[in-house]
Amino acid sequence: MIFQIFISILLGLIPEVLFFTLFITYTKGIKEKRVKLFLLISIAYILCMFIQRYKIFYYMLFVILIYWIMKFLYKKKTQIIDVFIISLGFIYVTIISFLGYIFFKEDLSNYYFMMFIARILLFIPFIFKDKFNILYKKYYSLWNRNDEIKRPIKSITLRNISLVTINIAIFLMNIYAISVINFIQ
Repeated sequence: MIFQIFISILLGLIPEVLFFTLFITYTKGIKEKRVKLFLLISIAYILCMFIQRYKIFYYMLFVILIYWIMKFLYKKKTQIIDVFIISLGFIYVTIISFLGYIFFKEDLSNYYFMMFIARILLFIPFIFKDKFNILYKKYYSLWNRNDEIKRPIKSITLRNISLVTINIAIFLMNIYAISVINFIQ
């Protein structure tokens, strides 16, 4: 039991919280209060796991809590589009977890090896960390409506694409959560 808790913290909580902290700080170009962000996201992660594990409510609550944490720590630097940015990070974490689940669900003898590989894959995008803030600024500039400037995509189109993407991701996460629950039982 203690070994399971230790492994869950070592291969679950710490890497995922670190991923979200790094993803948010690199994407938004945040330089201050990183440790507080890490600690508060850790608390949110633990709370969500106790409240609703492997349920769609968990995913939505976690994104909302991270947004509130950012609003608390960074006040006016936090925008509504940050919900989509957080969700994008969450989609990536879910895809990595789902790939590990699909490839190893028949043979759990390699479970810890699979978790280790999944955690390495989790941090692969940070090879391009310098591009995160550039893409965020572009996304932010396209998000706000300004009819006077000719843009390649209208803000309403970008907003709709963002909402559809998040809804599809929530739907797929729900399917993933159901398959994990069925596998565990």
